[in-house]
Amino acid sequence: MKNFLISFLSVIIGGAIVMLIFISLATESGAKYVYKGNDDKKPIIIKPKEYQCSECNMDIENMKYIAEIIRDDGATYFFDDIGCVVLWLKNNYSSNMIVLTKTIDTNIWIDANKAWYSKIDNSPMGYGFASYQNKKDKFISYGNMKLLLLQGKTLHDPFVRKSLLGK
Repeated sequence: MKNFLISFLSVIIGGAIVMLIFISLATESGAKYVYKGNDDKKPIIIKPKEYQCSECNMDIENMKYIAEIIRDDGATYFFDDIGCVVLWLKNNYSSNMIVLTKTIDTNIWIDANKAWYSKIDNSPMGYGFASYQNKKDKFISYGNMKLLLLQGKTLHDPFVRKSLLGK
């Protein structure tokens, strides 16, 4: 019985040591999708590769096309493409959210519903949509962009690509 108890305690102590080693080697780096505590409900300025897109999980590298969603509790979600915002909202919509997008033409944050969208930009996910503050010929509203994206009428569709870009 004494030998069993010594063996049992050795296994427990050895396991505890291994767990402590793993815990001490663990870092807080890894996938980051949400910033918590944005009580001011203003855009969070991030650096390239600091956060991942909450929809497609890609590193956010191109700051030109970024968007953010801020929930009522201050949780801020980051997106590399406005198309990812639309897809994420399809499953996570709440009326208490603020949807912000950074505009290509003025480089400022605005309400995504107030932006105008091109259909032919080289956006990170290749949908073709990019937000602008000022309306130009052939730009569309957020509602129209959302409808086209949900219908799959993006630059991913060869027929849409050919009609918009001639390619």
